[in-house]
Amino acid sequence: TANDGMVIAPMIETNQAIENIDEICSVDGVDVLLIGPSDLSIELEVPMQFESATYEAGLDKIAEGCARNGVVPGMYFIPPGMDPNWFVEKGYKFFTQQWGPFAANGIQNHLSGINR
Repeated sequence: TANDGMVIAPMIETNQAIENIDEICSVDGVDVLLIGPSDLSIELEVPMQFESATYEAGLDKIAEGCARNGVVPGMYFIPPGMDPNWFVEKGYKFFTQQWGPFAANGIQNHLSGINR
């Protein structure tokens, strides 16, 4: 019963993970691939350049692999200054929120700007 109720979300933070996206997605029980934005940007040699074409191409490959395999792509956090809907339009549907700002601004207020 516990296994049926768990969400399995491996972190995707390397070129090797992107290259093996279909294999990772095909592991039985994987529900979400969770992107570590900072670590992925460093690995892609565009540190913290979240709006770079290189970073966007990596996110697209991950989202495409998830779509092919019925896995939800997710972001560990939305990089500062970026619109969450940019990620939603790419197919990302799972987001964690930084607790401090989330609590300070109120849950509903914080989520109101994301198209769902």
